[in-house]
This record gives sequence, C-alpha cells and structure tokens, in this order.
Amino acid sequence: MKSTRARLRARGTAAFLALALGVTACAGGPGTPESGTASAVEAVYDNEAKIGDVSQLRPMSDFCGTKPVKVALADGTGDNAFRKTARAEFEDEASKCPNITVLPYADGQNNPQKAISDIKALVAQGVDALVVFPDAGEALLPTLREAYKAGVQVVPWTANPGGKPGEDYTTFVGHNTVNDGVTWTRWMCEALGEEGGNVVFLGGTPGNTQSITEMIGIEKELKENSDCANVKLLNEPGKPIDTNWNPAQMQKVVAGLLTKYPTIDGVITDSGDASLGGIRAFLQAGRPLPKWTANDNNGFACTWKEHAEKHPTFQAVTVSARTWIIRLALRKAVAAFQGIENDEPEIINIPIFEDTLDESKPMKCDPDLPASAVLSSELTPEQLKQAYS
Repeated sequence: MKSTRARLRARGTAAFLALALGVTACAGGPGTPESGTASAVEAVYDNEAKIGDVSQLRPMSDFCGTKPVKVALADGTGDNAFRKTARAEFEDEASKCPNITVLPYADGQNNPQKAISDIKALVAQGVDALVVFPDAGEALLPTLREAYKAGVQVVPWTANPGGKPGEDYTTFVGHNTVNDGVTWTRWMCEALGEEGGNVVFLGGTPGNTQSITEMIGIEKELKENSDCANVKLLNEPGKPIDTNWNPAQMQKVVAGLLTKYPTIDGVITDSGDASLGGIRAFLQAGRPLPKWTANDNNGFACTWKEHAEKHPTFQAVTVSARTWIIRLALRKAVAAFQGIENDEPEIINIPIFEDTLDESKPMKCDPDLPASAVLSSELTPEQLKQAYS
C-alpha cells in the first residue's frame, strides 16, 4: 500500500500535469498535442491505481493461457539500441509460451504512413495481440482504433497515443515519464550547485508524448525546486528539441546548439545511445563535456569512463532504459486475448540505475558487450550480443 506522502505526491504531479498539458495544447504548433490527446495523457498519471513498481510485476507463464495466439511488434522506428533491445525482450518473453506465434517485426522507419500500413498489414495477417510503439502519436490513433475494433488486443507502450483504453485500444503500458523529468532535473540542479548554469532538453521524435511529458516534469522541478533557482532551460517553453533518438541526428542538433550558445552546462535527455552523438559534438567543438542525464546504455557508460578524467565537469546519471517494460505490454495483450485478468500496474516508476555522484550506483561499462547494450535489460549477455548482430 502506498504511503500518504506518495499519494499526495502523485496527486500533486497529476494536477500540475493537467495544467501544463492544457497550456501546451492551447499553444498549438508542431510537436504539441491537441486537447483530446492532452486530457488522455494526463489521465494516465491521474489514476493512482495504474501506477506501481517492479515488485508488482508477474511472470509471463501466468498469462499464456491455452488458445493459440499470434503476436506482433509494430515499431515506429527500429534504428536505435533501445528498439533493438526491446524487440529482443519482446521475442524472449513470447518464447515463454508454447502457444504463441510471433509474426514478422514491423519497422515504421520513422514514417507515420509506413507505421499505419504496417499495422494494417499485421491485422490482415491475423494478429491477435499487437504491441505498438506509436512514435507518430495521435496520428496513429485511428489505425489503433480500427485494429482494436476488429478484435485485436492492441497495447501501445512507452509513447502514449492519446485516446481511451477500452475504446481505442486495450490499454497503455509505459513508465512515469513526468517522474523521469523530475528525477533528471533534480539531479541536474544538485550537480550544478548554487552557481547553476544553462541546460538543454533533447527529446526524441517530433510530437511524441514521452518527450512532451518528460518536459512537463522538467519544467515542474525547475519551478518548484529552490536548488534550481540559477538553472536556465534554453528550450522554448514546453518544447523538447527533437533528435529522433538517433546518434547522428543528435550530433547535428547539438553542434547547432553549441554554435548558438557559448555556454551549455547540462544536457538532459532520455537516450544514452543517442547521447553518444551529442558527446561527439562537444568534443569536436573543443567544448568541455557538461553534466548529462540519460537512460542507461553501455556505450554511454564506457564513454563516461573514457573522458571523465579529462573532463571533470562530465558527471552523469541514468535511469533504467526500461526496455523490459515491453514484456509487460506483451503480457497485457496476451492476457486480454486469453480472457485472463492481469492486475499488474500499467505505469511503472523507474529508479535511478547509475549515478557518478553516488558510489553505490557506479557506471556499468562492459567492454565485452556492444556499445549499444542496455545493461538494465532482462536479457542475458549472450542475448544482448545477438540483439545487435
């Protein structure tokens, strides 16, 4: 049972989120949700019954059922380490049920029209349980609804497409993105100290609700935390800077920011893999590496170990890259198809995984694994190697 303090914190975050999303929706423009999407995203964090932690997760064997079931993963893009790891976790989880058949993986290639076509094709192939990463946001909602109305159990994960569970899709599974923004910003303000400094927030694909809600958590913490009094966020209000979660794109974006701003003291982002491109931009510009937040990534940890001594300002914190949440999405979809109740939480609070300012959470660089490896995943080292082969 959650404490009174935890309940009040959740309600306070939800209230702030409702207000902030309302303001963002009214602002309009590229990359901002419309009011329908805003209210749906807000509802995800306003329902305490849906939020939990890893201690409440259950094994796949509880939900296999007996009916043969065709499952599939429809990805908005598959060109980064997070997606490759998540795909491997999806397939590993599916392998635990002998009655599951996995249909071909669909990579939307960061093209909303291809993502829509992919989902329609999987429905035509007779998919029963479909897990979707809806990078295109609300633009994908009519297609998700169409698949759900056709009898497919549809579970979008990580990026909320808006809409309503039970009407537009089965349920949404993800992590508390607002809480991630708060966690990173709190750490950043403490790491920068009283002097503060200039900070940028680098998001993912244009308009994705994950980055938008992380931004809400960032702005919330900057407003409420006295340790952040001298920290300046260089972003336009409510707008992540898009990088497509791609290292090459982040390198270009950061190179442009370094030309524009003479001082950048901190980078907040949620991709350790894409961060490698941003770090290259700093090094090529001859600029000191700043404080940095990310999701865990082997290459990011190894890069920190390589450069930390020469760049004492280069401190870092990561939260789990939570690729393992895709397993929860699959369990929800399969359980719904089998008619088995699944009482696992839909939204997971993600803990800090590494922190260079905390000796108990050292950076975990494994030179025997690819740079893209996500060490907080539930895959074995051998499975991680195969995921990137």
